[in-house]
Amino acid sequence: MNPQVFKDIEPAQMRAEVESYHSRGWRFVQICGSTLPEGVELLYSFSDGEPLENLRMVVDNGSELPSISDLYLNAFFFENETHDLFGVSFKGIAIDFGGEFYTVSVPTPMNPASAQAADFLAAGAGDTSDVAGSGDNEAAPDAAGAADTTPTTNDNPGGEL
Repeated sequence: MNPQVFKDIEPAQMRAEVESYHSRGWRFVQICGSTLPEGVELLYSFSDGEPLENLRMVVDNGSELPSISDLYLNAFFFENETHDLFGVSFKGIAIDFGGEFYTVSVPTPMNPASAQAADFLAAGAGDTSDVAGSGDNEAAPDAAGAADTTPTTNDNPGGEL
């Protein structure tokens, strides 16, 4: 069995490389992202029945790449996910969720260095000190001063908790 192949490319080469896989009948498998100090590493994986071949590139925070969803429709899922979690934008997504593919409490949670996360924090939206449950997890004392540790639901009525 052959090992996986990883091909390092520049972002400007991505579209032509993907078109080559498409023209040879390869299946698109996934886009995987990782946050690096210098940006976001993206792996585009393809298969023809053998071990995967991967295109690996590092993009700057806030980059925009061309969508490949016109070649591989299922890429819209990964492109929306990559946008929402890492802050990388895609031009021409077949089904674009406009940044609402995931419901997240902070923009681009997998890439705190993204432009979206910086704007969010600069606006003071990152302060959760007044949000219920955002402090420590100690039980609140009752009127007698004892912590109330009674469960709020009882999945075993009439039995031991």
